[in-house]
Amino acid sequence: MVKNTGKNFENEIRRSLKKGGQFWFRIQDTNDVSRFVKKAVAEKQPGDFFAVYRGRPVLIECKTTRNLTAFPLHYGTARSIQAHQIKAGKILERHGGLAFILIRRDEPRNKTVYAATPSQVEHMYRHFGKSRKSVPWKWLDENCTMVDKLAKPIRWNLIKLYEEYIG
Repeated sequence: MVKNTGKNFENEIRRSLKKGGQFWFRIQDTNDVSRFVKKAVAEKQPGDFFAVYRGRPVLIECKTTRNLTAFPLHYGTARSIQAHQIKAGKILERHGGLAFILIRRDEPRNKTVYAATPSQVEHMYRHFGKSRKSVPWKWLDENCTMVDKLAKPIRWNLIKLYEEYIG
């Protein structure tokens, strides 16, 4: 049985939000709704979680990969980060909010999470999407914010991340 690392990562973020002392909720996935309702009509979701920290809205989308050399820009023909998610994040930022695409490198016993802004993700698709199918981890190391890992159970220091961007 193949382990669904995406749902595991979302659970880690859920635990991080619970411990972070902020208002938050999980945005229901379109796929989750369509499992239960035959003719579900659901809007494209802007992200996985929505939080409010110190009066500022925060949108979080979670992505994960086991690829140890690079983050894939596409899974087959579909983009790994949808254009509507980038657009929603940029709109939220224009209105004073924060938006992060959290990208987890799922290496056994050495998980790393990068926080990319919608503009950084847009740059990844414009710059790397023409010549490559993926973004080297080195680029994320140099250009994105690494999210600090907290003690077991695995959680991530989202408050510190927010503070870095709020200033």
